[in-house]
Amino acid sequence: MTVQIKEPFNEQYTLIIDSDMQAVDMHITTTTQMRWDFTVVKVTDHSLEIRLILLDHILLETNNPMVKEVAQVSQVFSRMYNELHLTIDKKGMISQIHNLDVIQQKWEQTKKELLKSVEHSPDIKGIIQINDELFAAPDKIKQAIQANEFFTTYFSYVYGKELPYIAKGIVKPNFFNSANVQWDLSITTVDSQLIHLEMKPSFLLSSGFYNKAYGQFAEKIDISKLFTQMKETGKYQIESGSGRLAEAIIHRKEEAAANLYTKVSYHFMSEEKYKEKLKNKSQKYTEEIKAVQEHISTQNVKEVNGKKYTKEQWESFERKQWEIYAKKHNISGFDDKNQKDLPSGRFLADD
Repeated sequence: MTVQIKEPFNEQYTLIIDSDMQAVDMHITTTTQMRWDFTVVKVTDHSLEIRLILLDHILLETNNPMVKEVAQVSQVFSRMYNELHLTIDKKGMISQIHNLDVIQQKWEQTKKELLKSVEHSPDIKGIIQINDELFAAPDKIKQAIQANEFFTTYFSYVYGKELPYIAKGIVKPNFFNSANVQWDLSITTVDSQLIHLEMKPSFLLSSGFYNKAYGQFAEKIDISKLFTQMKETGKYQIESGSGRLAEAIIHRKEEAAANLYTKVSYHFMSEEKYKEKLKNKSQKYTEEIKAVQEHISTQNVKEVNGKKYTKEQWESFERKQWEIYAKKHNISGFDDKNQKDLPSGRFLADD
């Protein structure tokens, strides 16, 4: 079975990224959301013409103020890539950028705005120089787009490949992005619509890897005592008719010690799946509120003569006592006002 997009379509996709990193004495958690409008304009035997528009890129949560600053800078530079018109092959590799001139023009506009800040932020000058070199080279722009979260999530593993398959010795960075690792990748199919992936290091990690990957923490932790467990797992749901991706869930984990790890989860959803998630989240919230209210309502709220009463039990007890009292004194009906006028703490049936 070969997974490929078979026909033109338009879809809105949402990607939610949850990250949890402990770097010895620094703990950072983030939740980021990105949304795109993705259109497959044309399908040929060997390629796809596509349009990709970034609708939203927002940092939803973080426990670290510095991450907010980095996110703001990242959003400024993502502007250059928020409109893309491309030709890609069946594996998702970019072969042509049709709106290259628009991307370069956006950089020139952004650069003018950044130059106004150079006087107050000298570091910006170096950022401008790096990006000047990038946006002057079409191949570098292509590489930057290819590294976009949309392409790495949507196309990296299953499209344009004969499934199931195993690939060995893939060279990619670890999840701290601090050293290269050789990986073995296994892609298995449950059926024509559900695909599983698992990726693990090909060999036991060497001392050279540990020194390079975690050398920056050498003054805070004994690197020789680290034992890293590293793994990536994923699940892809594909629509069999069109070949479009309906949902993908990917988990990456690298744990060298209890205080040195990074865990990242990606949840990539079509609009239908996203709305389903929101509905389930709303329903779960409603159920949690209801459970709390039920818990509160069943808590012991009063104790009289050594006996404990829940809220409902006490209200029922009071009503029965009032009915007995009303009958004794020839009072008709249940009157809240009359009940409130009674002395508190009395057992009315004994009055």
